[in-house]
Amino acid sequence: MTQQETMVSWLNDAYGMEHNLIRVLENHAKDTAGRPEMHAKIRQHLEQTRRHAELVKGCIERLGGSTSTIKTGISDVMGRIQGASTEPAKDELVKNVLSDYASENFEIASYRSLIAAAQAIGDAETVQVCETILQDEQDMAGWLEQQIPVVTQEFLGQQTRAHGA
Repeated sequence: MTQQETMVSWLNDAYGMEHNLIRVLENHAKDTAGRPEMHAKIRQHLEQTRRHAELVKGCIERLGGSTSTIKTGISDVMGRIQGASTEPAKDELVKNVLSDYASENFEIASYRSLIAAAQAIGDAETVQVCETILQDEQDMAGWLEQQIPVVTQEFLGQQTRAHGA
């Protein structure tokens, strides 16, 4: 496998990752319907994620590849399962924020690796695309990091009120 073929394979992984997160964010947006600020932020990132998938697809095609139907299909299914996995939990918002924060950090690592790979093969356009996406992921991870103590404390406060303590 050539370096360019490896790059296309890794971009396909990123494309699948974005599709997985589209499904997760669709579910998590529903879970925040009663929290307008959080709902708006999740919806905004959902739209960014859709755009990221298209940007990555453009890189794949520009490098002479095509998106992997198998990787994308598996990612869609896994995203639906992952997105719905916390629905029965009473602390679903806490679990969603933790899961989303972990996902954003995985994306950050993935795009940093893609940037290094694109630089190694001299693909400045893919470097630029991945740097743009990386910034969005870092912004979302930072926002989610701020939400972790907030939603955790809110949930614990709800528990305390429910138990009359």
